[in-house]
This record gives sequence, structure tokens and C-alpha cells, in this order.
Amino acid sequence: METGTFLQENVKKYIGNYFVPLKYESGRDAEQFLRFSIRGTPTYVVLDAGGNEIYRLIGYNHADDFIRELDSARPDSR
Repeated sequence: METGTFLQENVKKYIGNYFVPLKYESGRDAEQFLRFSIRGTPTYVVLDAGGNEIYRLIGYNHADDFIRELDSARPDSR
């Protein structure tokens, strides 16, 4: 989250407005990778307030594509 797409101002603003970002690192946070069945990185998992997965995005995306994908994960945009 410290590089690439996440450094783009439009991505930081969008995520700050609509999501609470958490970062898990492989190895150190292995239990979370198992919990969400993450097999590779980058993998983005969007959870609802109850901790249920509502959207998953796997792989790198350019800033505008990433925002478009996250937009479809927002319950109020469906």
C-alpha cells in the first residue's frame, strides 16, 4: 500500500472517503491469509461491517481501474 497505485492522490482520497484500509503482510499475518483463502498478492478483500467478504480483487490495477473496481464493491453503488 506504500507504492504504486496507493500513492496516487485520487486513490488515497477515494479509499479515505469510502473504506477503512487494513494491510496484512504474508508471513507475519499468515492467519489472515488463511482466513480469507488468499493465495497470492496483491489481493484486495472488501468486507462489510459484520466482517463478511463482499468483494475481492486480485492483481495490480492502474489507479482509475482500481477506483472503478472498488466503486462496484460499495453497497451504495450497487
